[in-house]
Amino acid sequence: MSKTLGKIAATGVAAATAIAISLPAQAGNELKVSTALGQKHDQSKAFFTTFLDPMKKDQSEVTLNYIGGPEVTPNRKQGPAMKRGLIDIIMSPSTYYATLVPEARLTGIATVTPQQWRKNGGYEMMSEAWGKKLNAIILGWGNFYGPNQFFIWLKDKPKLSKTTGLDLKGLKMRTTPLYTPFFKAMGATTKNISPAEVYTALERGVVDGLAWPEGGVAFRGWHSYIKYKVGPGFFRSSTMVTMNKDKFNKLSKKGQKQILAAGLNYENTSGALLKKLAAADNAKVYKQGVNNYTLPGEYGKAFTKTIVNANWNDAGKRKYNVDFKKLKAKMLDNTGS
Repeated sequence: MSKTLGKIAATGVAAATAIAISLPAQAGNELKVSTALGQKHDQSKAFFTTFLDPMKKDQSEVTLNYIGGPEVTPNRKQGPAMKRGLIDIIMSPSTYYATLVPEARLTGIATVTPQQWRKNGGYEMMSEAWGKKLNAIILGWGNFYGPNQFFIWLKDKPKLSKTTGLDLKGLKMRTTPLYTPFFKAMGATTKNISPAEVYTALERGVVDGLAWPEGGVAFRGWHSYIKYKVGPGFFRSSTMVTMNKDKFNKLSKKGQKQILAAGLNYENTSGALLKKLAAADNAKVYKQGVNNYTLPGEYGKAFTKTIVNANWNDAGKRKYNVDFKKLKAKMLDNTGS
């Protein structure tokens, strides 16, 4: 059966029409692809460019069928759906399926580069966990351009704390498992809300702010309510491209090699593209009145220390599929570089 690559639509639910990346391929080699982030999200754009596009170079073995984003399959249901084989490949923040794979909580708080992670054995340990609990293989850990890609975004001017750097007592913050430990350490009340619902939550006062990476703020219109981007920056992207292990094993050797190569291309090149997209988004929100506020001196140091300690302390309390202490050592850059 022959399909043609359609141009990725720029509109919400209407954009969920399947986009095939293929010419004729053997039956059974069609792979269903989904993104846990919306199609207009900067991370999705980077994924389309660095993973989907390279697959067009050789379409003899594998057909990729983009079935849509969270408007089709809610973001936190995509991991379980891939595990069951309902979706073959997903691009998703790993924290969205951390209830299935506790190790998924460690990606955002890691400080190693993807290249260090592959070289030092971290990739093998995490692949073991993903295989056991998600029935998946890791194709690529993308979007890396430093361990300081996330910020706190607030409606009102931040209050300082000598203990935690930022005082969030009395504030309601949109959260995910990646943010909850440090939000609670700073005194916030947390609310689990999908990205698509954040605008309305800000508008109605359900939340007073959120943690979010650079990028993807302007097009969502959050700057209508968010007036402070608070740093210093922290964390790196937790987003990975993963694939159902059974479906991968059924591919030909050529098909497997092609998929793995696309995963590495995503891992190695998506960060530079995402950095450019984030810079463009920052320029837009600054122009619209969002203040770029960095906590001064000792407050900034206390802020960073609170985030690091809260999340690693929380991580240390959980049960893992692999040796936590060994994996932690492989997720932290101790080279001083």
